[in-house]
Amino acid sequence: MLRRTIAEFHAFYRDVYLPDHSAPLNRWVHFLSNVSALTCCVAGVVAGSVSVFALGVWFQLGPPYLGHILFEKTHRSIDTSPVFSALGSWFTTWQILRGNQCITHGVHHEPR
Repeated sequence: MLRRTIAEFHAFYRDVYLPDHSAPLNRWVHFLSNVSALTCCVAGVVAGSVSVFALGVWFQLGPPYLGHILFEKTHRSIDTSPVFSALGSWFTTWQILRGNQCITHGVHHEPR
């Protein structure tokens, strides 16, 4: 079951998520949004601040949605699978940090 789900995610990522995130500015928005969300959520937990944690949740959802409206003119990946779309956002951030993707040019190597 897990192997099948991972295969489905990679197919979704390749066929839906990456084409839906081709605009470099939108990729920047997603990347910075994920970094900001992670920072705020961790800071909120450490400081015991619900409002800082909530700001992190907003960073995860708000700016990427606006990025799709302004730069991509589509949100097909969210409509197709909200869970895989969220995973795709974090997977892309991980790939960028590892050097397997470029924010401005996309995938260097096929994700494994």
